[in-house]
Amino acid sequence: MKKIILALSVSLAAANASADVGGFIGITYVFGANAGAGITLQATSTRREDRAIAAAGVSLYPFGPSPKFGIPVGVGYQGNNAAGIVSYDFLMQGFAISGGYVNTRDGDNNKYIPPPPPPPPPPPPPS
Repeated sequence: MKKIILALSVSLAAANASADVGGFIGITYVFGANAGAGITLQATSTRREDRAIAAAGVSLYPFGPSPKFGIPVGVGYQGNNAAGIVSYDFLMQGFAISGGYVNTRDGDNNKYIPPPPPPPPPPPPPS
């Protein structure tokens, strides 16, 4: 029950994020699952650099005794095109760590620069 509440709270943490969803692909490992390393593809709560993120997605563990799938939900931190995520994998029933590439956007690119004001009108002609 505690794991479900934890996963639900992590999922709800992404609700206050902007609509600028990012993508993450990387290597993952679930502790105590005997599945070996895996490949994960996750959606992140933002694309901005140097931010804490929420993430959820799917994982494939092809290197264990038999190929397995996972559904991780977690939190992490992303820098410039790289991220680290700590998550709980519901199908593998264990905590996982992931690291890999994330498509980020520099925060300065999102700033709106208004155009310069129009020039003042010419003075009236002398009379």
